[in-house]
This record gives sequence, C-alpha cells and structure tokens, in this order.
Amino acid sequence: MKPSSHNKALAELLKGEDLSRGRINVRSQRWRKAMRSTIYVVIGIAIVFAIWWGCAAWFNATGSATMSFPTPFETFQRLGEYLFEGRSLYGKSIYEHIGASLGRLLAAFALSFLIGIGLGCIIGSASRRYSIGMVPVSVFQMIPGLAWLPIAILVFGLGNEAAIFIIFAVSSMVIAAGVASAIRMVPPVLVSAAQMMGASKLRIFSTVLIPQASVTIISSLRLGMSSALRVLIAAEMVVGTGIGIGYAIELTRDLLDYVGAFACIAAICLIGLAIDRLILAPIEHSVRRHLGLEEA
Repeated sequence: MKPSSHNKALAELLKGEDLSRGRINVRSQRWRKAMRSTIYVVIGIAIVFAIWWGCAAWFNATGSATMSFPTPFETFQRLGEYLFEGRSLYGKSIYEHIGASLGRLLAAFALSFLIGIGLGCIIGSASRRYSIGMVPVSVFQMIPGLAWLPIAILVFGLGNEAAIFIIFAVSSMVIAAGVASAIRMVPPVLVSAAQMMGASKLRIFSTVLIPQASVTIISSLRLGMSSALRVLIAAEMVVGTGIGIGYAIELTRDLLDYVGAFACIAAICLIGLAIDRLILAPIEHSVRRHLGLEEA
C-alpha cells in the first residue's frame, strides 16, 4: 500500500526528528526556534544599519563640508572607546551615565506599572467606568512628554524627581489605556459562562479577564517601556539632571561632537533592544504558549 500524500508530507516535516520513543525532539525544536529568532533580529539590525549608512553617505556627499554625518563604524568605534577604553564622557564614564538613566527609568516604570495596570483594570472591568474613565486617560495620553515640563518643574523643581515624573506621566497613561482596552476585548460569552457557573466577580476577573487579556497587557507594557525610554532622554536633556545619557547627548550636541552624540544614542537603543528582546518578549512568548496561542 502506497503512502498517501499527507503521510509523505508529515514524514518530510518530521525528517531528522527523534521518533524512537514516539515524540518529537522538543529541545531541537526550541534550539532551531531560538536560532530563527536570533537571525531575524540580526536581519532587522542590518536593515537599520543599511538605512543609517545610506543616509550618512548621502549627507556627506551633498551636505556641509564642515560637518559630517557619523557613520555606524565611527559611532561604534567611539562607543567602544567609552565602554572599553575608559574614555571620559565629559567628566564621567559612560557607565555612570547609563546607571543614572537606568535608575530613573526603572523607578518611573515601576510606578507606571503599578498605576497603569491598576487604573486600566479598574476602567476596563465595567462598561460605564470604561466610557467615563477612558476620557481623562486619552486626554492625558495626548499630552506630549515635554509638555509636562512646566508641571514637573513647578512641583519638583529641576533635577532627578522632575525627570522621573515626566517619564511616569507619559508611560503610565500608555499602559492604562492598553490594559483597559485589552480587558474590554475579552469575549463577553466567556464572562457570561463564568457567571452561569456561579463564579464571583473577583474570580471572573482573576481567572477569565486577566488571563484572556494577558497577551495584550504585555504588549501594552512593551509600548509603555518604549515610551518611557523616549521620554527619558528628552527629560534628561531639559531638566538639569547633571548626569545621564540624555544629559550627555545634550552636552555633545552643544559642543558639536556629533559622533559622541550618536554613540550615546546607540547605547540607549541597545539598552532598549535588550530590555525588549531579553525580558519582555520572552514573557510574552511564555504567556502565549500557556494560552495555546503559540507552540511550545
């Protein structure tokens, strides 16, 4: 009896797998998946570098003769000097600037996480609260980061606290809006089924709403983190923190050291990419696997 086309396709798909015990080699599958993810990241970074190099080549060929656009090679050569050769970044090491920026980022994002998740859950868990609560959330979310500057200086003055407040004001509203919308997207039939089974409101919230909305909630946290990183640099540039990657970018700009400025920008981009790909993305993949939305 000849094997069917479906059997041939399945045999081709499982070729090379260990089926001696009736199961696929899961470790091999995970290793290949990790390799694919790494390759995709490398390709994405290569596209960024290609665009960057093209812009630099075009500007340097047609732009001002006294000012050149830093290339990726020049930028990472300078970044290497900051990181590995002890080159000072205007009186402080780059590690001191990065440490100060990460401290502000983590403090602000921790507050944003607590307030954003809590507020989003409260607003999203009832139709009336959602209709009313999303209005102020949307209004606050529309305010640009630096537009919070007068309030930050009025309340906290110049310095560290003002920068943390600006980051918190922006990222918390992004998270709250995303969490509220995620909870509202849960199919009502699931809530109705839980109510028919006699589940309490708290149990419905913890076992139906949150698990079903968890993937979108994590995506909201990723958006909140990216917003926090953007506002972090802008806040450090204008509120007189005296240290931090944004403050260093401000100094390099004033002194026309554009290679140094690009090196600082590259550093914060690498930090953001590491946070997203090494912390938040694995959490999202784990939740998706738990919900059956992605293969183990």
